Amino acid sequence: MARVTRVDRQAWLLYAAVAIAVGFVDYRIRPGNLQTYPVTEYIPKVLSGTYGAPADYRVLAPFTIDFFSRATGLGPLLGYVVSRLLFIYAGLIAVHVYVRRFFSSGAAIAAALGVAALLPLTFTNGWANPDSFPELVLFTLGCLLIAERQDLAFLIVLVVATLNRETAVFLVLLWGSYRLPDAWRKELPKFAGYVFVWIAIYAGLRWLRGYQPYDLWMLGQNLASLRPAPPAYDPYRRIFGLFWIVFLAAPTVLAVRGSRMPGTPVFIARTLPVFVAFVITCCTISLVIEARIFVPAIPLLLPGVVRAFADPDPERLARPGQA
Repeated sequence: MARVTRVDRQAWLLYAAVAIAVGFVDYRIRPGNLQTYPVTEYIPKVLSGTYGAPADYRVLAPFTIDFFSRATGLGPLLGYVVSRLLFIYAGLIAVHVYVRRFFSSGAAIAAALGVAALLPLTFTNGWANPDSFPELVLFTLGCLLIAERQDLAFLIVLVVATLNRETAVFLVLLWGSYRLPDAWRKELPKFAGYVFVWIAIYAGLRWLRGYQPYDLWMLGQNLASLRPAPPAYDPYRRIFGLFWIVFLAAPTVLAVRGSRMPGTPVFIARTLPVFVAFVITCCTISLVIEARIFVPAIPLLLPGVVRAFADPDPERLARPGQA
């Protein structure tokens, strides 16, 4: 991991205040949603396996938050709210350390604050599901460990992330995108092992908690959301998923440009095919109207976007595996 400087430590103090601000916005713009739904409906029913698929298979956050609330004595609601603040804070720290892997402290701070500014856009049309902020933490940490070539640590994060959301499969794809082109004969067995781990957890959860069929193909519903609707229907909410698709265009252009600049680490360029696969998947087997599904796009695009504005830190480029 990159050496932690005094500037980095000061930034972590700043992120505590930023996390509280983001958490306050989250709490206030969804009255009734954040304040009742998770603690009276979502978490208790996921714990008992009665909420329904696919939520019943996303066990990490509900069980962790329930344990945290009981262990601290905070109670279901306060424990949930405090845990969200902690997850937001951890997400900003993870983003900082991830970007710091390639760039200066200043670039990492700018990136983390930019992510904090984007997070409220994921609140629209989204129930206050407990897995979104942990997903930011775990997916970003997974990207960092892939860039660091810390394979054992990555395996641990992959297991934990898959218990949180199925989107952890894109971490496996990112590992393959980064490692296979340079030494596919050597790396293919390890890649196959990661694929097996993800499949085993994906299938194992459905076996242990009982298989429940659910609609995986959402392209039709996503296209239907673009059709004319009755005047009483809020068009802002209706087309917000499309907004995210359009919104991602500018960062994508910047990330592509950044990946092509001289001296850019190979890892940054190899995140882009995975990002494309992720967006296609979101549009076909997820409801794009729920903006929270795009959280993994942030760590996939972020290094390329930062590269478009900042030069890599020479100290980072000198480390093994960062040519």
